[in-house]
Amino acid sequence: MTHRLYYEDAFQTTFEATVEQMKLADGKPWLALDRTLFYPEGGGQPYDTGILHTEDHQFAVCDVQADESGLIWHQVEVSESGRLPEAGEAVKGRIDWPRRFDHMQQHTGEHIIANCVHHLTGGFTHGLHIGHEVCTIDISLSDGQTRLDEQTLLDIESLANQKIAEDGAVRCYFPPKESLETLPLRKDPTVKENIRVCDIGGFEMVACGGTHLSRASQVGLIKILSAQPARGKLRLFFLCGLRATRHYAICYTAASRAASQLSVKEAEVPDRLAEVLKQAADTRRELAVMRRRETLAKVPALLEGALVLADGRRVVIAELEEKDHPAMEALARELVAQRRIIALLCVPAQGRHNLLFARSDDLSLNLNEFIKSIGAKGGGRPEFVRGAANDSLPWEAAKVMAPHF
Repeated sequence: MTHRLYYEDAFQTTFEATVEQMKLADGKPWLALDRTLFYPEGGGQPYDTGILHTEDHQFAVCDVQADESGLIWHQVEVSESGRLPEAGEAVKGRIDWPRRFDHMQQHTGEHIIANCVHHLTGGFTHGLHIGHEVCTIDISLSDGQTRLDEQTLLDIESLANQKIAEDGAVRCYFPPKESLETLPLRKDPTVKENIRVCDIGGFEMVACGGTHLSRASQVGLIKILSAQPARGKLRLFFLCGLRATRHYAICYTAASRAASQLSVKEAEVPDRLAEVLKQAADTRRELAVMRRRETLAKVPALLEGALVLADGRRVVIAELEEKDHPAMEALARELVAQRRIIALLCVPAQGRHNLLFARSDDLSLNLNEFIKSIGAKGGGRPEFVRGAANDSLPWEAAKVMAPHF
């Protein structure tokens, strides 16, 4: 069994150890040490990374896992010489401290959030996941609820940051079995032996084998980002510590810039932005009405310029402007409202040729077959079809074939 030095001091960054075993798994070398500061992945907390080195070689540690026997295995990258430490060889290790400290901030902050959730809602927290950018916990609420209102989420966040400000000491220890049963644990331990308890200021107490800070104030800041239903539970997205402060800086900079552009204070941005968006939507609607009228005004000229076939049918062939695209369907319906009309319309836009073919109800031409015959993608009803092409060839083919309907 590997001696876990991080249980004794989670702030220690360097150590000395002896290699006990070496193995290959999927072609990758793994080392088991007699003692280690490297935290193995578990409990929702990612593994530590860092380096191991002998007197003359250095090896990057890129994964750490624990097995059922209690050994902690370190996946290392082979050195340039191809050499690996041997069993019985002494090594020195150094963990990636910024990564470890980030994980301790997220993990300790999660304990505080979980306690506040339990205190304010009675919710049972489980399923911690410390992601590369965002952390999540899953919460089982009473009566199968999967949502919390905005005010409750704000209350949880406010209480959590209040607990940080109170700066309770964080104590992690292995209590005797007889005293364990008297402790006010927030939830039952998931293991039966070697139960390690994390006590934060006396208000949060739970069994946990992760790495933690020494005081609540070191969490710095907690920010709840959002909450949503997930697999019958409530999933809470949050950030702690430096992650939360970086998020705040990004949000404040964005809000400040938006406030400057809108000529309002930061707190007034949402209301002012809503006004601007409404004005823009109204303007778009008015513009759409004007463009529709402008497009439909082309009907007389298009009918006058139609190709007249030998049997009296008229074929309207028109390549329209991009601004006509939203009203192209209305234009087609206006045209085929006339008797014995075939309308072939095209709008080149954004590198594509958008096609719409329609005919009067008193004709029997199958335009669905026609649009496929010219190589365009699309289809529809025999009397009304849509299509598109990445080049002009289908449209040119339609114009060539039109006189032979």
